[in-house]
Amino acid sequence: MTDTAIRLTVAAGTVMAATLAGYVCQRLNLAGDRAARGIMTFVGVFAYPIVGGLSIWGTPLHLADIALPLSAAAHIVAMTFLSLALARFVTRDRAETGLFATAGGTGNNGFTMGAFVLYLLYGEPGMGLSNLYILLFTPTMVLLLYPLARHYSDAQPSASMRKLIVSSLFDWRSAGLPVVVLGIVLSVMGVPRPPQIVTWHVLDILVFSITPMAFFGIGLLLHFSRVHSLWRMLAGLAAVRFVLGAAVGLVLACVTWWTPLALRDLRWDVVVVQSFVPTSVTMVALANMFDLRPREASVLFVVNTTMYLLLVLPLVMWLFGGH
Repeated sequence: MTDTAIRLTVAAGTVMAATLAGYVCQRLNLAGDRAARGIMTFVGVFAYPIVGGLSIWGTPLHLADIALPLSAAAHIVAMTFLSLALARFVTRDRAETGLFATAGGTGNNGFTMGAFVLYLLYGEPGMGLSNLYILLFTPTMVLLLYPLARHYSDAQPSASMRKLIVSSLFDWRSAGLPVVVLGIVLSVMGVPRPPQIVTWHVLDILVFSITPMAFFGIGLLLHFSRVHSLWRMLAGLAAVRFVLGAAVGLVLACVTWWTPLALRDLRWDVVVVQSFVPTSVTMVALANMFDLRPREASVLFVVNTTMYLLLVLPLVMWLFGGH
C-alpha cells in the first residue's frame, strides 16, 4: 500500500471514530451545542483556510488549468441558486431555506471524499488535479455563501445582497480569505515554499488534527431522532447533490469544449466526478457560524454522505473505473 493510500485509509477511520466520539459525548452530556459551535467556527474560519493556503502555495499553477477552479466556482454558484429556488418544495422555514441552499451548493470535494474517490480511480494525478479544482473554494464561500447564510439566519439582520457581500469581506469570519489569496499569489510568483513544511510533515499534522476536530463537532450535534422530521430535506438534498449536481457538472465540462480551455480526458473526469459528491463539512461549519439550524445540518451531512457511499459511489466506480 502506498504512502498516500495509507494516509487516506487512516483519514477515513479517523473521520468515523471522531464522529462517533462526538456523538457519544453528546449522549453522555459531556459536551453539546456550545462546544460544537466553537469547534466548527474555528475549523471554518481559521483551520481549513490555513491548510488550503499552504496546499495552494505548494501546487504549481498553470494558465491552462484555470478551467478547473473556474468550473468548481461556477458549479457552487449554480448549485446554490438552484437549491435556493428548489428549497420551497422541502421547507417553508427561513433558516432551513438558507441551510438547504448551502447544503445543495457545496460538495465535499477535498481529501475526505472527492479527492479520495479520484485517487482511487486515477492515483496521485487525480488527487493533484483535485487540489487545483478546489482552489477558489474559500473566495467563493466568503463572497457568496457567507452573505447568503447571514441573509437567511434568524440571528442576523436582513440587508441587500450587495451590503452583505461588502460586510462579509470585513467580517472577522472571513479571516481565511487573505490566507488563501496569499497562497495563490505566492504560487503564481514562484516563491518556493519552506522545505520544513514537507520535512516536518506540517500539512499532515494539520490535516490529521483539524479533520477529527471537525467531525467531532459534527458528532456533538448529531441527533438521529430528527431524521424522520427532515425526510423532505434529506430526499431533496439527495436529488440536488446526486442528480442535479451531476447534470450541472456535465454542462459546465462540455461548455469548455467551445473555449480555449477545453476540459478533456482526466481533467474532464475530475470536474464531472467532483460535481456530484455529497454535501460538505463546510456546510455544517456555516450552519454553526450563522445559526442555520446546526443540528439539522449535522443530520443532513451524515445521511447524505452515507447515501453517497452506499448508493452513488459504486455507480461512480463502475462508470469511471474502466479507464
